[in-house]
Amino acid sequence: MYPFINFKQKSMVKMRLKLIYFIGGVIYLMEKYKNKQIFFEGRGDKLDKEEIFKYLSQNEATITRELDEADIIIDTSLPYLEDKIYLKSLDGTPIITLHEIEKELSATIDIDSVLMAIKISKDQERLKRLINNDFFSDETFLALLKVYDWCGEGIYDTDENRDVSTAIAKRFCTLQGMNHNIKHSPTALYYTALETTHSKLLEILYLIPEYKINNRNALSTQPLSTHEVVALNPNISKPLMMQILKNSKKNELKFLASNPNLGELIKKELLKTDDKEIISCLILANNLPQDEYKTLLKGEYKNIILSHIALENQVFEYLFSSGLNRTELFELSKNRTLSSKQIDKLLELNDIDITINLLKSEALDSKHIDNYLEQNNKFYNISLSHNPKLSQKQFEILAKRDDLDIDISLSLNPKTPKEILQILY
Repeated sequence: MYPFINFKQKSMVKMRLKLIYFIGGVIYLMEKYKNKQIFFEGRGDKLDKEEIFKYLSQNEATITRELDEADIIIDTSLPYLEDKIYLKSLDGTPIITLHEIEKELSATIDIDSVLMAIKISKDQERLKRLINNDFFSDETFLALLKVYDWCGEGIYDTDENRDVSTAIAKRFCTLQGMNHNIKHSPTALYYTALETTHSKLLEILYLIPEYKINNRNALSTQPLSTHEVVALNPNISKPLMMQILKNSKKNELKFLASNPNLGELIKKELLKTDDKEIISCLILANNLPQDEYKTLLKGEYKNIILSHIALENQVFEYLFSSGLNRTELFELSKNRTLSSKQIDKLLELNDIDITINLLKSEALDSKHIDNYLEQNNKFYNISLSHNPKLSQKQFEILAKRDDLDIDISLSLNPKTPKEILQILY
């Protein structure tokens, strides 16, 4: 579009174009309503009636309550005015729907001035009406939401808070596609925090009162509150990560430690907590600062590092040559990031327990699968039955072994061919 200018210049051009479009829209409205008598009865839907009067007045229009004097009529669908408005339309008087006028005015509102006025007046009623205006962009909505006062109550503890929570879910919760009533449930904000990629929304969801879900059927690794979900979401900004770190709430720090987008500074700060659960989360998520695994290997975290650290070649070589005992090598053989060549090295140890672990790995070379199938060892067969890399022929060989333990393992393998599953069934 702009082939001869750099990225910064492109951004400036786009900003200027947006400003031109905005100013053009304002000028259009000013000309459209300038010196016009506008009839408006009833009340606003997305904007308060006084709000609409104010913006029309700013555009040099005059509000009239006399239908016969009107140059423009805003139709608010009042039954007792239908016939009169229809007759005026026949005379050529422009009729504008309430939907149209609210959409136009919403696009031209100076949101910074509105926010300043609300902060000064503390008019929460006006703010709540604006929050429920779905003509506003997401950015404007979030700016309004940022100044809403939850009054120290939960997101569903008052009617006002419930309405605002519903407005957030209505705008951002994608689960409405499956269940349109979800927006009326507090769990909608939990799911929104879980799925959104909008960093500014995540900042808002962390600032609003925390909502906790029922932990009765939850897994130990499952976040139980909106704040914990935000800490886990990979789309949170670096400043928000620092804020969570500063707040020092252990459960939030655990999920922050599992966040796949941590920078080295955050990783090091989490490591400094010296908390076993937080450090374990760092290890499980492969979020240890560079080379810190070497220090932790000397302590209580050795086994969890061996079984979960991402085994890049230099890491594997360091571990393999560090004098691991049999138990430690067994933990290393559980690691799901082992490469084919690394598996070959461990198979050379000829340890049956280590081999059983390795035979489940999808990285296992096909030649080893055939080799261990030929041995027809029950334990090897059970382990191989879990391997998703098996060929059709290898699956069939195992299915013909007519062994219940092998059959159970095959039934758990997501790659077992359908026809074999039908026979097992």
